Amino acid sequence: MTRSRIVLSIGLCAAALTTPASAVLITFTGGTVTRLDATTETTSNTVSWNNVDYYEEGGFRLDFFPNTGSVGFATHVGNYYGVGNDVIHAHWATGNFGGVTSIEITKVGGGTFDINYFTLTSNTDLGGGPASGNELAWVQGYLGGLPVTGALLLPPENWGFPGTVVGLGPAFDNVDKVVFFVSNTVDCFGMDNFYIDEIPEPATLSLCALAGGLVLRARRRAGRN
Repeated sequence: MTRSRIVLSIGLCAAALTTPASAVLITFTGGTVTRLDATTETTSNTVSWNNVDYYEEGGFRLDFFPNTGSVGFATHVGNYYGVGNDVIHAHWATGNFGGVTSIEITKVGGGTFDINYFTLTSNTDLGGGPASGNELAWVQGYLGGLPVTGALLLPPENWGFPGTVVGLGPAFDNVDKVVFFVSNTVDCFGMDNFYIDEIPEPATLSLCALAGGLVLRARRRAGRN
């Protein structure tokens, strides 16, 4: 095996790892907000839309439940924090500003997906302020209507940016619905930047293993010369 072929194999592996199969990044910018009055808007890092039914981007839907609790100030998608960065933001029924009981993520048209990580921008029982540390907000994965993960407790988070990146791990692979909810008093809950289906396909991993083997083999040959 020539040095040029080894370099080519490594290059192909690196390229594959940087472009995962079917990877989706939901940034809440450029998607479609469907409001409870059935009008639609497009997010652009400038306006925050309230009275939201659901939001769609990259083939995924994030839906507020119930509609009766999502009216007016209860639900937002867009530049809610006023810093030119779109987010999704809810006010829970257990707090003082809304009636949301859950936020659900599904693939438009159905199907399974792997949800890898996201940025938590608010999880506080003090509206517009710091978290107390008492907040009990959770995320859980489902498949075919049944939970396939335990409920994962999310960390408290002060209102607004910069936020905290939350990794969900392999338990949240191959789900068809992800549900966020709370079990005590929480006012504000915001999220940004969902990374979905970001793990490379098995063929990609095989290519990388092959490239690694070629490098090792070349080094052994060089050592014998």
